[in-house]
Amino acid sequence: MIILPKCIRGSHPFNEFLCDIAVLGVEAVERGGQRYAIVAARSNPRWWLIPLDNRCATSAGFEMIQPVSLFAKLAKVGALKVAEFGPHWLLGKDTLLLSGLPELRETFDRRVSYLSFFTGTDGPHRKTTIQLMDSDGMILGYCKMSRKSHVRNYLRNEADMLARVKFMRLLSADIPSVIAFRDEGSATLLFTDSLKSATHVSPKVLGKDHINFLDELRRHTEYNGARMLLDDLAAQTKNFDGSLSKMMGPEWISRLTSIELNLRPYADKIPLCLCHGDFTPWNTFLQDGRFYVFDWEYARADLPVGFDLVHFILATIPPSHQLRELPQVLKRLASIQFCSNEEAARRALLLSLYCHAIFYLNRLTESQSTLSDWKEGPVRAALIDILLETSESCS
Repeated sequence: MIILPKCIRGSHPFNEFLCDIAVLGVEAVERGGQRYAIVAARSNPRWWLIPLDNRCATSAGFEMIQPVSLFAKLAKVGALKVAEFGPHWLLGKDTLLLSGLPELRETFDRRVSYLSFFTGTDGPHRKTTIQLMDSDGMILGYCKMSRKSHVRNYLRNEADMLARVKFMRLLSADIPSVIAFRDEGSATLLFTDSLKSATHVSPKVLGKDHINFLDELRRHTEYNGARMLLDDLAAQTKNFDGSLSKMMGPEWISRLTSIELNLRPYADKIPLCLCHGDFTPWNTFLQDGRFYVFDWEYARADLPVGFDLVHFILATIPPSHQLRELPQVLKRLASIQFCSNEEAARRALLLSLYCHAIFYLNRLTESQSTLSDWKEGPVRAALIDILLETSESCS
């Protein structure tokens, strides 16, 4: 029996990760194999495993980590310096030996020599992500995998959406190409290529590259009519009435019902389009002047125009500041995507928050969590209430 390092011993999400990679024939061993540094996140239970047997692969392994806070960015810079010049024990005392490499010769042209791993964030949608590298540490691509039925559905959706968007031949952005898709047995695996290298940057501020991409995606897929979307959201709200009302009280049910009633008269005029679904700084980057967008598992063809823009902007504003920034968010949405029509932007923002709330409330039921586990819930509720009040005062 392998004795795991103390930092991961008894951790359910890490044990689930080990079960994931066992599907590929990779397992923890006492001797032999390749050595990995275990890098833990400061917040929730999630880990990165960085290979230590090759300096180039070690440096490239850290490209899996996309820090947001200043502290995390400085920590990554320091880790990269150690990976390049210093003794590897400075990367952390916790290491793990993993046996072998998965059989991937038919997937990539060049030999896969090194891997780095991300265990995924603990939660109902946790999945394992693997970065695959050659002997020089060059990133060949990525593999996402899961054994959970509902997460496997998201990987199937990502494969379909990547093929659909690739067919559009976008000029404003590059997206991953699907190299292989395995959907059999106990796990689903999605292999994609990548343009990422050590010189990539992930802008944290919305810029012309983001806007050009959203505009082009909209031009390819936009249509009017949110009636079916509202019908679906209203049906899900009614389902919540039994499963969640006791947990969270009637406030959320009433709030969601009010959104539906508020938007229903305008349903035929609300524009929808294909949206990325999780458009954030950490799912985009610039490489050699080209904009790159990845992680399409939550993409949908029937989300409101503006959903991705709102998601990006709110992801870059601390929750404690979002209420104060709401007027500016609304103005930016109106200016960028609705020809300065703030009422059209308000409806799009309200419908976007409706979709987002339904998504997260579904996650609560999947994980048998409580409303308090949705940390942004109170802020999102307040944003919705303000938008509803604004509508009433203008009517």
